Amino acid sequence: MSEPIRVLVTGAAGQIAYSLLFSIAKGDVFGKDQPIILLLLDITPMLPVLDGVVMELQDCALPLLREIVPTDKEEVAFKALDAAILVGSMPRKEGMERKDLLKANVAIFKSQGAALEKYAKKTVKVLVVGNPANTNCLIAAKSAPSIPKENFSCLTRLDHNRARSQVAMRCGVPATNVRNVIIWGNHSSTQYPDVHHCLVQMSGSELACFDAVKDDAWLKGDFIATVQQRGAAVIKARKLSSAMSAAKAICDHMRDIWSGTPEGEFASMGVYSTGNSYGVPDDLIYSFPVQIKDKSWKIVEGLAINDFSRSKMDATAAELLEERDTAVAFLGTRRTRPTPSTFSSASILQSHNLSKAVANRGMAQFQEMMRQQLESSMHTELEKLLDTTTGAEREVSKKDFEGFKNLFHRFLQVKGPSVEWIKIQRPPEDSIQPYDKIAARGLPDNVADSLNKLVVYHLNKTYNTDVPLVLMNSFNTDEDTKKILQKYTHHRVKIHTFNQSRYPRINKESLLPVATSLTMTGQNTEGWYPPGHGDIYASFYNSGLLDQLIAQGKEYIFVSNIDNLGATVDLHILHHLVSQPNGKRCEFVMEVTDKTRADVKGGTLIQYEGKLRLLEIAQVPKAHVDEFKSVSKFKIFNTNNLWISLAAIKRLQEQKAMDMEIIVNPKTLDGGQNVVQLETAVGAAIKCFDNALGINVPRSRFLPVKTTSDLLLVMSNLYSLEAGSLTMSPKREFPTTPHVKLGSSFTKVQEYLTRFESIPDMLELDHLTVSGDVTFGKNVS
Repeated sequence: MSEPIRVLVTGAAGQIAYSLLFSIAKGDVFGKDQPIILLLLDITPMLPVLDGVVMELQDCALPLLREIVPTDKEEVAFKALDAAILVGSMPRKEGMERKDLLKANVAIFKSQGAALEKYAKKTVKVLVVGNPANTNCLIAAKSAPSIPKENFSCLTRLDHNRARSQVAMRCGVPATNVRNVIIWGNHSSTQYPDVHHCLVQMSGSELACFDAVKDDAWLKGDFIATVQQRGAAVIKARKLSSAMSAAKAICDHMRDIWSGTPEGEFASMGVYSTGNSYGVPDDLIYSFPVQIKDKSWKIVEGLAINDFSRSKMDATAAELLEERDTAVAFLGTRRTRPTPSTFSSASILQSHNLSKAVANRGMAQFQEMMRQQLESSMHTELEKLLDTTTGAEREVSKKDFEGFKNLFHRFLQVKGPSVEWIKIQRPPEDSIQPYDKIAARGLPDNVADSLNKLVVYHLNKTYNTDVPLVLMNSFNTDEDTKKILQKYTHHRVKIHTFNQSRYPRINKESLLPVATSLTMTGQNTEGWYPPGHGDIYASFYNSGLLDQLIAQGKEYIFVSNIDNLGATVDLHILHHLVSQPNGKRCEFVMEVTDKTRADVKGGTLIQYEGKLRLLEIAQVPKAHVDEFKSVSKFKIFNTNNLWISLAAIKRLQEQKAMDMEIIVNPKTLDGGQNVVQLETAVGAAIKCFDNALGINVPRSRFLPVKTTSDLLLVMSNLYSLEAGSLTMSPKREFPTTPHVKLGSSFTKVQEYLTRFESIPDMLELDHLTVSGDVTFGKNVS
């Protein structure tokens, strides 16, 4: 078997690439015995999506696929390439002038041409797919002067296949019975689909297309218009541009370059125009009929061109001339007339100097332009969504969208890992204090004074205080929560609620909202999500409740996950907070506890660039994951019990200084659509607060019930409920929590309950793993 070839696909997280990569990796393009190394390039914000693409390719277990390299760096992507398929480009948005589109893409393909010049093999075969493909291809070629211009081509095979299919359907024959259609000119609405030399196999003989179709008016009218406008028709029908058919055309194009065209057949391909017999101006990338042998193309010469065809060919050439002159002006070089066989020496010198200058900027320029485009498109779509409603709902959504815009902006600005492993340090000794040390200080005589500065619940009766309970709901849970709270209207506790923001889920490929209106009915129901508990800061501030509580003299809020049954107000921690001098007050306390083998993936506290910081496993480089999981090095993890200064929340919100790492959460909707949710975690904000502190608390303050395995523990005799708190039985010799893992038969609560006649005695349990169809009888220990 031959040596692997290196194949680059740009825009690799997009929909065209998703339809393309499997065929390349399977051997449909470069040969059934040709091993492949796939290099996948996309902008930094798309790397999490690209990781999913890589996983799918790995899961295909394809024998020819030797390596997959996902990256956002040109020096990695373009190194020693044998083939480059440049799919990524700046898409045209609504209201965008064509010259603005050209200007944006000149910068992109100038950069990628310079990268080809600097890193790729000089024999590399380059296919440009991103539109405007012809002129983008010309710019890339001019920016890589040492690579032969014959190595550059642009995709018009999609138009060729469309034309072939239309003729086949009209004649009632398979598409394989139609050969030698031609696409002349630009991959745009001025292209000329020409069937004057097309042959159709039908009724046992091969006929000229006009004789087979027997409808000259259709061939000179609707047929041409259909092929020219087919891309727009696909967008109108599926709300997305052609992907599957574009991927098939890319495969056809590159397979013909690698293996050659069949004898007697020719294909359409955008190639460099110089000295041709059809009167097409030089120095264009123009689609011609070509035949290919030994990886070299040759224009099919000598075909008769009638007046009808000539006018069409001239019209598309005129458009390309205008595009070229506009693009070259943006390129910053003066166009010189090339010789029949090569670019002029002046052009080479100018392009070479340009390549060296551009190579230093590289991917950064491309990424910045794509970020601007994506952000602008997002703002446009959000305005459209706001226009679907009025009144109070519009104003609430407008506030939500401001938060989402900020999150989306930061998502697009991500340029690499959020932490550098080498900079991670152990937290200073005094930054994580043991709970016993804080508890040893005792409590003040008047606990109520401290409690009256707190926002939480349940202690009011005992200490004659006014500690409000605040619940953050999502739009999914708000109504149900209000119904339940009606039971507590006569209790001595003030209960406040506010809603999390409602953010739009975004399409994984287009990075635009999937919802079409603000309504929560029909398909739009799945278009929205609550953006993680990190949203508490913005939604609490926007609700007006934060200001209200500050005005009542409240100073701190105790925050916990509602499923943590060990999260109760601890008076010792509260006293520690409120007893400090004003100038040195701790604004943020994170309760941590010792790791066990069940917690190795939990976030931990580190010292990073002079601040306490929460490090989550998703932020850890793959090479250091085992180190992160080590209980000996990272001994504690975050319980998500947090004590936060209300005044500090207000200050940071007003300064727009709340900076939390973005969690990119991919989802698949019921209809199969792949989307992305941008979320944040509340604990990640610790680095924004002054005098932040960790307190290493007993394990009893962390009793989450997320699974039936957790439920079994809290229902057992390990715990008893006292004054609203779960406490571990003093009869257990060891204070550690047993490790319980119930199998798939216990996943649903109803199934779990039917499998236990009584809850087993677990006082002496170390660990329990259950798999299969198991039922527990009475009095099991």
